[in-house]
Amino acid sequence: MYNIHSGKVKRCIQIKDISGLSKLTDPNAIKEFAVHVPTSYDYRFITDRRESIIELLKRLWFNIMKENMPIYHIPKPTKDLKDYTTTEKDMKKNTNRHPGSDFRALSEDLFDIDSGVQGVT
Repeated sequence: MYNIHSGKVKRCIQIKDISGLSKLTDPNAIKEFAVHVPTSYDYRFITDRRESIIELLKRLWFNIMKENMPIYHIPKPTKDLKDYTTTEKDMKKNTNRHPGSDFRALSEDLFDIDSGVQGVT
């Protein structure tokens, strides 16, 4: 996954290094999502194409990891994902801001792992 700005690669994150994604669930909130990278700092993105990007990342992750990518839903009244993403400063302090398992959205799973059937949702 590449973040390219003004024609230059700002960061490259390998799919296998992603541990999950978080997104705001308030339909009136900004279309933000966070890519969680436990060996490094996280990355926050805002885009109107959020859902299609998340869908693609979930499929790529499943093809590599053979399991569903954890997706975390961050509910109202949260206005952005700042409190749920680990920054470069956090990494230096050994602080992890990833959301807890209680935010895990099983409804986002693409595949029933036991049966191998697509379309759990």
